[in-house]
Amino acid sequence: MTEKTALWDKLGKTDPAHTKGFTRGGGFKGTAIKPMWSYRRMTEEFGPVGQGWGIYAPSFEVVPGTDGETLVFCTVSIWYEKPDQISWGVGGDKVVAKFSSGMKSDDEAFKKAFTDAITNALKMIGVGADVHMGMFDDSKYVNAVGQEFAQEKEQSTKSSAQLKRDGAWEKIMADLEADLVDVSSGAALDSLRKSYLDQAERDGWTAAWRAALLDRLEGCEADIRRENLWAEMTSISTLGGLQSFWEENLPTIKGLGSKAAADFTKKKDEMKNALLARTSNLAAG
Repeated sequence: MTEKTALWDKLGKTDPAHTKGFTRGGGFKGTAIKPMWSYRRMTEEFGPVGQGWGIYAPSFEVVPGTDGETLVFCTVSIWYEKPDQISWGVGGDKVVAKFSSGMKSDDEAFKKAFTDAITNALKMIGVGADVHMGMFDDSKYVNAVGQEFAQEKEQSTKSSAQLKRDGAWEKIMADLEADLVDVSSGAALDSLRKSYLDQAERDGWTAAWRAALLDRLEGCEADIRRENLWAEMTSISTLGGLQSFWEENLPTIKGLGSKAAADFTKKKDEMKNALLARTSNLAAG
């Protein structure tokens, strides 16, 4: 693996469970990748479609074939990581095909051509490269890569209890608490959340672990919000500023919970009384 082929190497291995054999005219046999597997690989690497990768509008061209057949070709581009990072693909199928029983039309020909075009665009960045490079013709390779994916699935489906016995969860939480010490803003918390969710996806965390992680991060988010609001409120030096702050942030303060809301209300009243007293003293002087 080199820096230039890192993405190709990540996406290039295909789980045999997500392939199927096919036979074309003339007896040609090969292996096809199930489209949903390719889409999942892109989502694993870049995130949901429309966010980390996507497909631009396709163009179709219908052309006459031989013996009365009609062909459709689709050209499409996909982007990944950023909208101007593009790969192109062309796919095709028969809208009307000739059989021994006569001419038959296929109402899914456009969809098949579209899917074929996407698959060809994705293979340009390495998705399913081992299939396209003919490596699935080697049964030893297929068996080896199949065992590799099976082991990954076994690891990712370990129960929470098993993983806790291994001490993995305790280590993750210890690392998280250490990382949270340096988090003092929403932006920093968002970055940390993304980092841990990426780790969860990569290591196959259970649903229970993901929920526990998000609960802890949501608690930290509430703490940051409370601390920031407290600092903002206690820095106010005028009655008008205090009143404006309270009207603007009251819904958020209530959302922090009854205890936090009571603490804020008490502090607000103390500040109001102090500011009134100061105003009164200034007026008397």
